[in-house]
Amino acid sequence: MVKAAAITASILLAALPVAASAGPQEEAVKAVVKAVKRGEDLTAAYPGAISEREMASLRRVSKCSAINLMKQEKGRYTVVWYCGRKGALGMEVRVAGSEVVSISTMETVSRPHAEAP
Repeated sequence: MVKAAAITASILLAALPVAASAGPQEEAVKAVVKAVKRGEDLTAAYPGAISEREMASLRRVSKCSAINLMKQEKGRYTVVWYCGRKGALGMEVRVAGSEVVSISTMETVSRPHAEAP
């Protein structure tokens, strides 16, 4: 029993630096999601990170729900915005350190349901 607790504690301690290093980047991405939802001036908040075309897409998703935040490789995150019958839109956020450097949107494609044999 004590050995199992010691192993669990060592695993948790080993995982802490990884979780701490991902924190600032993930927090930056969550701040982008909140800013989009609130309809904030994203151009002022993230200068040079968003094109005009992307701004139009991000304005449309402000009424949608951010349903999935996924970390890709280091510094790259994707968010899926669900817009009901209007479908969904993907958003990619690139972060360097804790600074957002790029925000772009992309089409989402759902997987077809597999039928059981």
